[in-house]
Amino acid sequence: MTIQELKQFIKTYDSSREFNNLCLYDSYYNTKNHELYKKAKDREYRRINPNWAIPTAYYPTIVDSMAGYLMSNVEYTGDESNEAYLKDLLKVNKTDVKDMKTGTLALAFNKAYELVYYTEEKGICFSTINPLQVIPIYSTDIEPILETAIWRREVKGEIRIDVISKDLWQYFKEVTEQVGNRYEKKIIEIAEPKVLTLPACPMIEYRTELIGDKSSFDQVINYVIALDWAISGNSNEIDRLSDAILALGQIIDKKDVEHMDELKVISGLSKDELAPYFVDKNSNPEFRKYVTELLINEIHKHSHVVDWYNVALTGGDTSAKALMTRLFDMNMYSKRIEKVYIDGVYQRLNLLSYYTSTLNGVSLEDVQVTFKRTLPDDITDYLINLKSVDWISNKTKQIMCGLDPDKEAENFEAEAPIINLDEVE
Repeated sequence: MTIQELKQFIKTYDSSREFNNLCLYDSYYNTKNHELYKKAKDREYRRINPNWAIPTAYYPTIVDSMAGYLMSNVEYTGDESNEAYLKDLLKVNKTDVKDMKTGTLALAFNKAYELVYYTEEKGICFSTINPLQVIPIYSTDIEPILETAIWRREVKGEIRIDVISKDLWQYFKEVTEQVGNRYEKKIIEIAEPKVLTLPACPMIEYRTELIGDKSSFDQVINYVIALDWAISGNSNEIDRLSDAILALGQIIDKKDVEHMDELKVISGLSKDELAPYFVDKNSNPEFRKYVTELLINEIHKHSHVVDWYNVALTGGDTSAKALMTRLFDMNMYSKRIEKVYIDGVYQRLNLLSYYTSTLNGVSLEDVQVTFKRTLPDDITDYLINLKSVDWISNKTKQIMCGLDPDKEAENFEAEAPIINLDEVE
């Protein structure tokens, strides 16, 4: 890729809707409600008080809940020829941590990236890359694949830019040069390109959404905005009411009430006429509570993530059976996400297999990946219910409880007392 082509790709991507969406998801995941802060800053600029802004953490709560449910226990199963090697490779790369990190980013942004590479010092590695740092370039096939990735990030105060494909790895950086009376940003090449012979681009893309580029939880952002407004508005009402009480009691000086736009509205009213204004119009905690609870319920409903803190939904029943019932919708949605996300996992394994086959003669192509959900343990409920059932075999009961009958038989045999016949009288 030439420098001119690189500059054009960066310019086009930075002004794209896709990149704007990623920035939006980043702000909400970091609890920075853009719309809320914009309104608060506008009120501050116009010297209107109160101008409190209380953003909620519901977007990261939804994302983290699904990530914990789906990504906490990802199992990789090989065969006799590669099981030990696979286990060591995954352990060295801290795969359990990277599965969670990459999965969380994919859920938050609908895009996450991992870079698979080899160095003499570390060996075969893969690392999670922030999606805000990557500009993807796809093929023109009917089903496009990621052909080239532009990786842009800050390294020791410099903006480094790597252009990575299956054939070539190019190295650039961004510099600022003075041209006459102004400064211009330029991109320069800082090293010779590295030739690669990989089967695919080593920058792997993970997605969680079947249709479009939006996050799997994009639909709840408007509800989060409304909820933040409800909560911030509620706190502002307390401030307004305090101002009114102080003004009515003549506790504060007249100069101190100039910021109170409420008093300008009600100027000229008597004390008796003033009191109902604040009670009826500005302070209605029951209504705000109703709206807040409604919005929280809508957030969980449309994200398909269980609200674990709402005991009313189960009538106080916290048994494993009740929790499993509540998890039914979340489980269905997580399976939809898994079908999209797992494609990236197998792309990672294919690239790792290329390196392991080339360097060590070990193939990882037959490795199977299983996402085991984090579920409540209901074995106690099963044991109680199955205790009096005499028309089901013990082996079937063990399977229903999630146990391995063969393993249980081994355990019973190991626990059985050893009888020495020579000592029996």
